[in-house]
Amino acid sequence: MLYTPALLFASLALAAPLDTAPAFEVASIRPAQPGKQRIDQAPGSLTMRSYGLRACIKWAYHVQEVQIDAPGWLNEAQFDIVAKAAGPATEAEMRVMMQTLLADRFKLVLHRETRDISALVLSVAKNGHKLQPVETEDPPGFQTGKLNLTGKGATVSQLTDFFAKELRKPVIDQTGLTGRYNYFLDINAYVTDEIRKSEGPGGGGPPEAVSIIAQALQAQLGLRLESKKMPVEVLVIDRIEKTPSEN
Repeated sequence: MLYTPALLFASLALAAPLDTAPAFEVASIRPAQPGKQRIDQAPGSLTMRSYGLRACIKWAYHVQEVQIDAPGWLNEAQFDIVAKAAGPATEAEMRVMMQTLLADRFKLVLHRETRDISALVLSVAKNGHKLQPVETEDPPGFQTGKLNLTGKGATVSQLTDFFAKELRKPVIDQTGLTGRYNYFLDINAYVTDEIRKSEGPGGGGPPEAVSIIAQALQAQLGLRLESKKMPVEVLVIDRIEKTPSEN
């Protein structure tokens, strides 16, 4: 099961009545023009630009997109959200406050199910990882290029989130690596012209994508990626409204 400290806070929030759950002191939600998602955080302050509801739920519950079982229209509308807590708050605490905000303003109701599904498991290879540990207070940097990606003071969870979205499968982090790292992954050398022209089901990546990424991860980062049938927690959306209540 995918488990994070934020899910512990989430369990506490779901167990509490809405009026006693951790909440932002003030929050503004306004329709946004379609654009690039951006999130800015400071202790007790959160700004989301051009975020759809699926992305908001993903951030609030600290899960991967494929762990959300929701209506297809969930990302049709995008919103700008500016929220502030009564005082300094950690990211984990603000995630729970976002859960409260979604329940209050969008009437979100969900439940959790554990499903045995095909997943990808990321672990440290036999000879150890090749990520460069760094000490930094700067926000984690994660950028993608043409068949490559760069992490600067980034986390392993940013890596797993990216692959989960691109490969459309849950990626479970079993590396035990919880720090901040610099890393660079380039799969260009593994991609032939024939592979570049191929597509997977539904227009996704080529069928060889998992194998290609697994080879590059092991060779360049010392990480192992393998397919397994795993129990994965899924958030099932029971109810959510398309537009928020008034600010």
